[in-house]
Amino acid sequence: MKQYLVLIAFLMSVKVSLGQELWKKEAIKMPPSVCYASPEIHKSFVKPPERLKAGSTKRATIMVDFVGFPEDAKVAFQYAVTIWQDLIYSPVPIHIQATWESLASDVLGSCSPSDYIPNFNSTQIWNCYYPIALVEKMLGQEVNSPTGYEIEASFNKDFTNWYFGVDGNTPIDKYDFVSTVLHELTHGLGFHGFFYSDGRGRGGYGTDGLSAAFDQYVINQNAEKLVNTKIFTNPSVKLYQTFTSGWLNFSTKLDLDSLPRLYAPTTWDSGSSIYHLNDDTYPAGDSNSLMTHAMGKGEANHNPGPNTLAIMYDMGWKSVSIKHTPIKDIEYVTDPINFEAKIESDYDLDSTKLYLIYSSTKFVKKDSVRLMPTSNSAIFNVKIKPTQTGEIQYYFSARDVKKRTFVFPSNSPTRYLAFTIGIDKTAPVITHDPIKFLLSSNPTAKITAFVTDNIGIKSVKVAYFVNGGLIQELALANDSAERYIGNLTFPKGSVKGGDIVSYRIVATDISSQSNIGYLPLTGYNTFKIEEIKDPVERYITNFDALNPDFIGSDFTISSVTGFDSPALNSAHPYLSPDTDNEEFNFSTILKFPIILKNGKMTFDEIALVEPGETGSKFGDENFWDYVIVEGSKDGGISWKPFADGYDSNFQPSWLKLWNSSMSGNNSTAVPTKDLFVKHPTIDMLENGNFSVGDVVLVRFRLFSDPYSHGWGWIIDNLAIQDWETAVNPTLLSSGEVICFPNPVKDQLNIEISAKNTIQKLILRAYNSSGKQVYIQDFPVRSNLFETAIDVSSFIPGLYLFTFEPEKGEVITRKILVQ
Repeated sequence: MKQYLVLIAFLMSVKVSLGQELWKKEAIKMPPSVCYASPEIHKSFVKPPERLKAGSTKRATIMVDFVGFPEDAKVAFQYAVTIWQDLIYSPVPIHIQATWESLASDVLGSCSPSDYIPNFNSTQIWNCYYPIALVEKMLGQEVNSPTGYEIEASFNKDFTNWYFGVDGNTPIDKYDFVSTVLHELTHGLGFHGFFYSDGRGRGGYGTDGLSAAFDQYVINQNAEKLVNTKIFTNPSVKLYQTFTSGWLNFSTKLDLDSLPRLYAPTTWDSGSSIYHLNDDTYPAGDSNSLMTHAMGKGEANHNPGPNTLAIMYDMGWKSVSIKHTPIKDIEYVTDPINFEAKIESDYDLDSTKLYLIYSSTKFVKKDSVRLMPTSNSAIFNVKIKPTQTGEIQYYFSARDVKKRTFVFPSNSPTRYLAFTIGIDKTAPVITHDPIKFLLSSNPTAKITAFVTDNIGIKSVKVAYFVNGGLIQELALANDSAERYIGNLTFPKGSVKGGDIVSYRIVATDISSQSNIGYLPLTGYNTFKIEEIKDPVERYITNFDALNPDFIGSDFTISSVTGFDSPALNSAHPYLSPDTDNEEFNFSTILKFPIILKNGKMTFDEIALVEPGETGSKFGDENFWDYVIVEGSKDGGISWKPFADGYDSNFQPSWLKLWNSSMSGNNSTAVPTKDLFVKHPTIDMLENGNFSVGDVVLVRFRLFSDPYSHGWGWIIDNLAIQDWETAVNPTLLSSGEVICFPNPVKDQLNIEISAKNTIQKLILRAYNSSGKQVYIQDFPVRSNLFETAIDVSSFIPGLYLFTFEPEKGEVITRKILVQ
C-alpha cells in the first residue's frame, strides 16, 4: 500500500501476530539530513571507541550495497560501518544503500532512514514515528522486505579532496571520508526528525501531526518539550522562535554531565537545524563533535561521542524487550495461572522492578506483583489464582538500571491484554476463502481455514457432498497457530465436468460446552467441476462473441463503460481484504491447454492495480498488488509464471491515472479504451519453466494484498502462438500516449513511453470540420518522447490529434481547446 496517513486502530485487548499487517505498510519517508563542508581548517582527530572482543554477539550486522563507489571509498565506508556495528545491537540485519553521486557543491553527504513507522507493538512512545532500523531492532523481526533498505545515503562524488585513509591523519586540504560516513550513518539510524519551517515552526508529519522519536526528547531552555502542543501551537511563530532560539537540548535520561546541546541557529537551516549538535559547544577535536552540522578540512572524528550515544541509546538503541504469549480464556481455575514473559535488556535489568500489573476494573483498581526469575535467565514469571470470574486485564512492566521503564503491550494501560474466567459459550470463528471451482483434470483442492477460539480448538472438519449425495467428512490438520489445512481429493472418475460440490467447515472448541462454529453459518458453499478441453496449438479471441472458453467467476467477458467492445474483465473495482495477514487471488483459466511450439503470447490490456514502492520489483514484500500470467503442465496442480508479475508502474499512463483519484488508500480512477497497451510479447519458453512440446494450462491472476485496491485488469485481443501477430507487433499502443491538460488553453503536453523504439512520429491535429490545422514530423529514435504543442492560436473547440508512427496503428486523442 502506498504511504497514506491512516492511523492504525488497535483493539483494547491486543492480539500480537506476525505477517503482513497494516502498520507495516504505513511507512513514510522524510528528506535527509546533510553534512556541510566547511572551508575552514580544523586539524584534529578523535580516536574510535575500543573494539568489542572477537566473538561478541551483542553487535549489529550492517550490510551495504554500493552504487557507483570507487574502491578506496568502499574501504573507508566499511571501516565506519564496523564502528557503529560495535556500538549498537539488533537481531535484524541493517541494510544500507550508499550512492556515489553529485550533490550540492557545499554538501559532503546526506542520509536518512528509508522509512518511519508508528504504533508497532514494542514502541516505547505511542503515536510516534520510529526509524525503520530501530523498529526492527525493538521488534526483533524484519518489517520491510529482507532485502529492503533501512538506510539510504548519498555522498558527493564531485569532491576531489576526499581523504579515504582510516588512520585519522587527514591532510589539512582534505575532508575525512570515514568521519562523514560515520556522521551520515548516525542520521540513518535515527538522529533525524520531522521539525521544519515554512516561516512558522512546524512539527509532525502531514495531517496526523505525529512526531519522530527524536523530536519527543527536544526541549528548550525551560525544559519544555517542543512536541507539547499545549505550550507550542503547531504550527506557530512561537515554535519557529524556539527553533531559532540558539538553545535547544536533548532531554536524555542517561547519565551525562549535561544534556546534549542541539544546533539551533538564529536563522532556520533546513537539513541542519535541530538534527545536529551545537558547533560552538562541541568544536572540532571535542569528543562530541562528530554530529555538528559542518566538517572542516583536516578534521577527523571516528567516534560518535558520549552525547550522541546517549541520544541514540535513549531513543531505543538500548532498550528492554518484553515478549509474551497472551493467555486464553479459562473456564475453571483449578491451579494458579502462570504469567510468563521473556525479558531482555541492552542494559542490565533492575530485577526488583519487574512487574505484572493486573485488574478486573480496567485499571480503575489494580494489583502489581513482582516477576521472579526462572532457570532460564531471560524468562520471568509469577503464578496467581484469581478468585473472581469475568475478565482479567493485565500488562507487564520492566525497568533497567538506567531507571527507564518499559511496558508490554505498548501504551499500557491504555492498551492491555485480557482473558475471561467462566463458562464459555463462544463458538470458534472461521475464515476461509471459498473454493470457486475444480478442474476435471485435477479434482483436488487444498483447503485452508483460519480458526480462532478464546479457549482452544478441539477439531476442524470439512463436511461435503457431491450433487446432493451423502455427506462425507475431511479432518483438517493444524499446521500453525490458527491455520488448518487439508486436501479435498476426489478419486479419478468419481466426478466429472458439470458436477456440483457442496461443503462447509465445522470447528469444535475444547470448552465444556463443545461450542461449534460453522462456515458458512447456514447452508453450504458450492463449486462446479469444470471440464478441460482437448489441447490446441493456437488460440485467438477478441472476446466479441459469447465466449465459454474461460473458467472462473473472478473474471467475466463483458462490455464496460468507456470501452467499445467486450473484453476479459476482473471485478471493477477489485477488492482487498482490509484485514491483516489476508490476501485475495482472482483468476481465470483458459479451458484449452496449449501445446507449446513458438511460445509467443500477446494481448491488449490495462492493469490499474496498486503500484509497489518505488524501486521494488516482483517478489519483494513491498511490491504490493500485481497481475501475472501463469502456466501449469500438471493439469492445474502447480502453477509457474511465464513472466514476472507487474502492476500500475508497468506503464506511466496507468500510474498517472491510478494516482489521479484517491479515496483513502484506494484508487477510484476509471480508465477508458485510450489506456489500452499491447503487452510486450510474452515468450512462454523464455524463463525455463516450460519447454517446447509441453501441454500447459494458461491462467490470468490478479493478486490483492491486505490493503488498497483500484479499478483492476482488462484484457483484449488475446493471441497465443498466433504467428502473424507475434511477428508483426503493434509499434505504438494507445495507452502509451499521455496528453495533458485536457481541456487545454495554451500548451498541450505530450508524453510517450512505448515498449518499442519509434524511429519517426507524425503528429496531426484536425478541427471539428475535419480540416487539418497542425502537422509536425518528429524524429524520435527512442521509446521515450516528450514535446509541448502551443495551441494558444487554436480557435476554441474540440480537436482530433493523431499520432502516426512509421508503421502500425494510428493513435487518436480528442482534445478540448478552451
